[in-house]
Amino acid sequence: MATKEILAVPATAGTARVPQSGAFARNRELLAELVRRDVQARYRGSALGVLWTLLNPLLFMLVYTVVFSVLLQTRYPGGVPAAAYILTGLLVWNFYSQAVSFATSSILSNSGLVRKVAFPWVLLTISSVTAALVNYLISLVLLIPIYIVFHLPVALPLVLLPGLVLIPFVLALGVGLLLAAGNVFFRDIEHLVQVGLLIWLYLSPIVYPPNLVAEHDHGLGGHIFSLFFRFNPMTWVIRAMENVVTQGLWPVHWHGLLYSAFFAAAMLGLGVVVFQRARRRFAEEV
Repeated sequence: MATKEILAVPATAGTARVPQSGAFARNRELLAELVRRDVQARYRGSALGVLWTLLNPLLFMLVYTVVFSVLLQTRYPGGVPAAAYILTGLLVWNFYSQAVSFATSSILSNSGLVRKVAFPWVLLTISSVTAALVNYLISLVLLIPIYIVFHLPVALPLVLLPGLVLIPFVLALGVGLLLAAGNVFFRDIEHLVQVGLLIWLYLSPIVYPPNLVAEHDHGLGGHIFSLFFRFNPMTWVIRAMENVVTQGLWPVHWHGLLYSAFFAAAMLGLGVVVFQRARRRFAEEV
């Protein structure tokens, strides 16, 4: 069923409501259609299509592996091969950064729907984050050859993977709702987000092992970096992913993981509140 066929109600400014308890179930058909549309739109007109979901992290993994493992002789926790360590972090980071980026433009890029159709506009942001999740699930195929080549342990802690993915999903949705609402009124946000995500990437232990942060925790610059590193919720998600996926261990830093979960939940609550207040003016601003 096409999206426009599902959205059959004419819009009036302010009639859309952020779904309350139980409302998401009534809109699941619409959400599924929006996700399908968003996933297809990522690869429309591309010769390689969905293969870009695999090629992008694979190419970056190769570059970072050469730079950090071969040229800088970096050693990773537990003797984990650099390629396995870096790819695991890159995959979850790509999911998070894509989700935030897609969510930021979710309202403006659907301005035609927002102006003409009354429906829970929050579904546009949710579908953007969910589409990024679909891409992430596809990209997990890359871990199969990594497991085979490097003989990584397939252990019981892997059952935690869905829960670990849920944390960046909730975090991205919360941040995305804030940015999507703000982007309607301040169009520069979309560009600032790309810069912010690049900085955030290097504040996360993806291409370098976390022990390097502790070793350089001296001087004002080192203290500031260490502070941001520790309070970065993605730090603990990525470290837990690396424990579970590359070492077959239960997450070592449970305190950090709990902090990330609470932080993500708080951001989601804040995002919903801000989005709900701002959406009354969406139709007139877009």
